[in-house]
Amino acid sequence: MGFFLIYLVAILFLAVMITMFNDKVTKMPTEIALLLFSLIVGIILKLMLSGGLLAVDGRTMGTISQFRLDKVLMDVILCFMLFTGASELKLPNLVHNFKPICLLALLTTVITSLLYGLMFWGLAALLRIDMNFTLCVLLGSIVSPTDPIAATGILNKMGLTQNITAVMEGESLFNDGTGVALFIFMKNLYMDTKQSNFFAVMGKELFGAIFVGVIVSLAFSFLVKATQDPIKHILISLLSVALCYSICEECGFSGVIASVVCGIYFSTLMDRYKAKEKDLDPNDYYKDFWSVIDKLLNYILYVMIGISLVYVSGFEFAFIVTIAAIVFNLLARYIGVIFATSISRQCPDGYKIHPFTMLMTWSGLKGGLCLALAMSAVDFLPDKAYNLILYVTFVTIIFTTIVQGLTVGRVFEWIKVKWPAKDAD
Repeated sequence: MGFFLIYLVAILFLAVMITMFNDKVTKMPTEIALLLFSLIVGIILKLMLSGGLLAVDGRTMGTISQFRLDKVLMDVILCFMLFTGASELKLPNLVHNFKPICLLALLTTVITSLLYGLMFWGLAALLRIDMNFTLCVLLGSIVSPTDPIAATGILNKMGLTQNITAVMEGESLFNDGTGVALFIFMKNLYMDTKQSNFFAVMGKELFGAIFVGVIVSLAFSFLVKATQDPIKHILISLLSVALCYSICEECGFSGVIASVVCGIYFSTLMDRYKAKEKDLDPNDYYKDFWSVIDKLLNYILYVMIGISLVYVSGFEFAFIVTIAAIVFNLLARYIGVIFATSISRQCPDGYKIHPFTMLMTWSGLKGGLCLALAMSAVDFLPDKAYNLILYVTFVTIIFTTIVQGLTVGRVFEWIKVKWPAKDAD
């Protein structure tokens, strides 16, 4: 507990210092600034540790090595981040763009994972890296899903239209269920657990999560309607999403999807309830609470990702693998998006398939969930394979968040000029 408090103090100190420096000097999107500068801190710490400039005794190193970012994210804060992210996705926009969102979340994620795995398998064979096809596709399932936290935290500030933002957020919120199901499937295949039916895993993860999310949200909606106290509404929403996530984790369903379902349900419920009761929550306590939670957890998460560099180890052919990881991610993402979009034939705001695919490819940001999945692989992978997967995942997160995150607004403006939309907002 003592180490956790010290770690939390360090995270909060970095978050405060970086955000204040960014407001006064660099003026980047806050999430990107937090990741960039905490990454610099992580590099300095790693250099100091490797050079012997920072003396850490064996007991302290053992405590640090036992700290698991994946456990903190998956077991503590993820459900609340997903809930508040889903609350921003309005139900009418979701319904209007339901077809492209579903195809992107399901088909694109599977295709991207397989293509990425195939390309990385070829690279591993060329460089004589000990990675079989199963592990390469496992890596693809980790880095392919776009991250809902990155999407809602960064893309909303880039001046995108409502429909395009809805598709990006909808895909990023729902494709994690596909990515996690594929991750579990490939994990079972690698460990030869005799439970390697992807459709069975996907069905259990997806439909079980939707069932739990709807039932729990519906049950607690009666409590919401029984009181007009916004503080009680906040408590009820906290209890609902935490219970949804806990039940799904115990039953082997997707807690990610259940949290998203719960977030959309409560957002719609509170909007309708407030429309009927004009004097309900005039100070917007409910909305402001979840807005603060969203920003607070986002800031903490991006600092945690940056300083997690201390867990990442270098290896032979690191430069080649770095370039390949970036190129493979963009190429596999582009093919996956254009395949799903060609089937749906529905692009937001009347955009043509090619420019829309370019935008969706460049806006495919990765974040904490990818890193948590990669870190969780330490439980069943040999050290060399784990270090490689963690390294590639970290490189992908850094490039997509910093490089693509900083330029996606410009890409969108360039696309608007070159391929004007028919029905743009």
